[in-house]
Amino acid sequence: MTRPHLIRLFWIVVIIVLAPLGLAMAQDPQGVPVTFGWAPSPALDQDGAPCALAVRYEVFVQKGGAMEELVATVEDTFYTLEAERGVLQRVRVVGYDALGRPSPASPWSDPVYFDVDRSSPGETAPPAQPALRPNFPNPFNPETRIAYGVPEDTAAQTRIALEIFNLRGERVRTFAIEAVPGWHEVTWDGRNDRGQMQSTGTYITRYVCGERVEIGKMTMVK
Repeated sequence: MTRPHLIRLFWIVVIIVLAPLGLAMAQDPQGVPVTFGWAPSPALDQDGAPCALAVRYEVFVQKGGAMEELVATVEDTFYTLEAERGVLQRVRVVGYDALGRPSPASPWSDPVYFDVDRSSPGETAPPAQPALRPNFPNPFNPETRIAYGVPEDTAAQTRIALEIFNLRGERVRTFAIEAVPGWHEVTWDGRNDRGQMQSTGTYITRYVCGERVEIGKMTMVK
């Protein structure tokens, strides 16, 4: 091969190699370890001539719409990602030979996504303080779910609000909220309060409960 090539792995009891450029999934219900593997690859110089076999690989991860980041350097041809729930994640690698010459980056893997686990003990109980969970999915198209928690001791007159703003600071959407203690969920379909579809981009969720303010960030893609 002329460059590292991601292959998909299913985490069951043992690792099973299935096909190039696939989706890596963890079957563990608690779930976030995901193992990626790739075939050993020689690095190429700038003229495309093969160099010695790669002796190390840099592993890059992209989360949602964020910039990719270097997360590890490994000598083996596999890497286990602790996948964050509620966020689309992709992996790619770059091989280096003993002289430090890199190959071209591999293609991005298929996206990895795990829904937020809402079945854990205590998840449905009111939080100790106002809380905003990460929306899921994120990035999203055409809609995403937003969950917020109201504490048990919240007074009846406490101001509670859930709003979405664009990066210009303009309020896009205001939701009707439930003030009853516990966890509640709303769905945003990408439209403003007048029913107009918003453009692709990053939006800010703002949850206010009394004097506490929680902020979240999400990306709408089309």
